Amino acid sequence: MMSLICKLLVLLLLPVFRCDAFLLMNPSHNRVKRNPNANVQHASSTTRLHGIKATIRIVGRKTSEKWIEEGCKMYETRLRPNNVDVVTEWCKNNDALIKNVQNDAERSTPIIMLDPFAKESSSEVFTDRFYKWVERSTPIIMLDPFAKESSSEVFTDRFYKWVEKGGSRVVFVIGGAEGLPEELRSGKALGNQKPILYSLSQLTFTHQFARLVLVEQIYRASEIRKGSGYHK
Repeated sequence: MMSLICKLLVLLLLPVFRCDAFLLMNPSHNRVKRNPNANVQHASSTTRLHGIKATIRIVGRKTSEKWIEEGCKMYETRLRPNNVDVVTEWCKNNDALIKNVQNDAERSTPIIMLDPFAKESSSEVFTDRFYKWVERSTPIIMLDPFAKESSSEVFTDRFYKWVEKGGSRVVFVIGGAEGLPEELRSGKALGNQKPILYSLSQLTFTHQFARLVLVEQIYRASEIRKGSGYHK
C-alpha cells in the first residue's frame, strides 16, 4: 500500500522537476541505463516544457529584402504562444553548412520515460526505480525540390512525428542558390542517419523565400494541430 502511495506521489510531484525529454507513462519500454553526464531538463507528456525547437540551417546571410525578414519574424512571433521556437542559423558556405549539419547528426537528446511500474531498486530511487533512459537523435529534414511534396495536413502529421522522434527538436536544411550539397543530399555526411528529403513545392523559389514558406508552414501546422480557423 505504501509503495503504491509513493508512486502516486511521484506522479503528482514530477512536473516540479526539470528534465529535457518526453514524459511517457509506458511500462512496455525496455530499461535503458542512465547517462550520468546527460544534461537533462523537464518536459510535458507531448513536448518539452520549453516547447518545440525547430532550427533552420541555411546558406548565405540575412536577406536585404526586408519583407522576407519581416514575414519570418511575424510567423516566429505567432508561433511562440503555440510553444514552438523557430531559430534560423546562417552558414557562410556549403562547407560550413555540412559541418553544422554533421554536428546535428551526432547530437542526441536524453529522453526520460516515466514508468511507475518499473522494477524497484534499493538504490538510485529517482534514476532506476521510476525512470528509463534513452537517447534520440535530432531528425534532419533537407528541403529538396526533387523530393516528394505533400499537403499541409500531411506536413503537419510529419512535422509532429519528427518532433516526437527528436525529443522536441528538429532541424531543417536549406541549400544555397545551387541547392543542397551532394554530401548532404546523399546522406554521406550524416553518418548513421538516413537523409530525410522533403519538397515544399515543385515551383522554383529562391532559398531566402523558401525559408519564409517553411516558417509559414510550421505555423500553419501548429494551427492545424490546435484546430483553429487559420487553415481553411
